[in-house]
Amino acid sequence: MKRYSIISGFVIALAIGLIALPALAATATVDIRGGAYHPASLTVEENTTVSWTNHDRIGHTVTGTGGHFDSGPIEQNETFTHTFTRTGTYPYGCTLNASSQRVPMQGIVIVVPEGTMIAPGAESGNNMTLADLIARDENLTTFMGAVETTGLAQTVLANGGPYTVFAPDNAAFEAFGNETLAGLLNDTAMLDALLMYHIVEGNHTVEDIVAAAKNTTGNETTLPTLTGDTLSVDVVNSTVLVENATIVTSDVMADNGIIHVIDRVLVPPGSGIGEVPENVTPAVTQTDRTIP
Repeated sequence: MKRYSIISGFVIALAIGLIALPALAATATVDIRGGAYHPASLTVEENTTVSWTNHDRIGHTVTGTGGHFDSGPIEQNETFTHTFTRTGTYPYGCTLNASSQRVPMQGIVIVVPEGTMIAPGAESGNNMTLADLIARDENLTTFMGAVETTGLAQTVLANGGPYTVFAPDNAAFEAFGNETLAGLLNDTAMLDALLMYHIVEGNHTVEDIVAAAKNTTGNETTLPTLTGDTLSVDVVNSTVLVENATIVTSDVMADNGIIHVIDRVLVPPGSGIGEVPENVTPAVTQTDRTIP
């Protein structure tokens, strides 16, 4: 009996110890090699700890724009870590050797809500994700190309959600002009911030948006984006305006969210991107611009 009592006591103590163990924290790594961050663009969930390790012989820093984090000098084989507890877009760079770099070292961490990034291969209730539907729309080829360039198709629109996406049509991007658009598509950090500004957590149909706006003074409501900024939504004479864009196609339903096609590219505040000219090319719509 004594032997069984000892074994039982050991099992109970082991179970209590396992229960007391903290949940494994999410982690991600970035290598500093060859005067660059690898990967330069990283998407993680809230409460993820990111580690930067310097493999170069010269020192570098990981300095967040706006002072959110600053490693100070990191010498060879040293590591800096920072835990991201709030959603948003966090660009950063190196303050050492900046004058000798023809192309400054730049990186960005995009933090999305916890629990929204599903592991690759996870089952969803439907085969049509946001990424699938956007890829099938011939009027959204520029938007989809930008999404694939930054990797968002694999991390957010294909695996996360539910999200509401305000997707600019091809004519909206053409309003930038070829030179400006080409520069934007080649700047991954800026493109990441631009795209995340078009994505809102949760399912928001036009009916939901109109109802929320009509319950406020001035028929205006706001929606928080994955950059941490907000979009102003107005209902003017039954027309829904998202910032300065009109919804031209509404309520395209995906398994992990909703797509509304808009006629202008939304520019996040403080992004450095100039005001986008008005889309002068009429968009081909699938639904009316106005709400009955």
